[in-house]
Amino acid sequence: MKYMEIMAIIYDIKKEYIKAVDAYETLIREDGVIPDYYINLSFLYWSFAFELYEFTIPNNIPEYWVKKGGEEFLKVLDLGIEKYPKDIELHFWKRYFLHISYAENFTEKECLDLFDLYGYKNKTPYFFLYQYGNIKYRKQRDELLDIIKGEETAKNLYIKSLL
Repeated sequence: MKYMEIMAIIYDIKKEYIKAVDAYETLIREDGVIPDYYINLSFLYWSFAFELYEFTIPNNIPEYWVKKGGEEFLKVLDLGIEKYPKDIELHFWKRYFLHISYAENFTEKECLDLFDLYGYKNKTPYFFLYQYGNIKYRKQRDELLDIIKGEETAKNLYIKSLL
């Protein structure tokens, strides 16, 4: 499994996104995988389906994957949440995707409430909160940028683009 973990991230960083999806799919079928693989897979599926001009067209994602992405991105997150019910990042991405894709309400307070429910260890939600107050959340934004520096997966590139 270690080899597949490395390859999934390498494919993601090299922008070989279909290969990355295949590798992440293989990983999440195994026991003991970390929540990141569910998140990265869901993020790629979401990007295929909803980021047409920003992601799908520039990366030549075939139509089959656009459709599959739309069908799978929430299912993958739900599988991750089922396995890791206390992981804040899984819950955050579900709320964020529903907000950004389907205009479901997701307020600053609701995002902050996720920290109260699931803990403050993960900094990912701060890219969203930063949109609410770039001075108020600057310190956390800087911490998040330090965390994702050097691992340019599709998810991390997206986060950087919003900061």
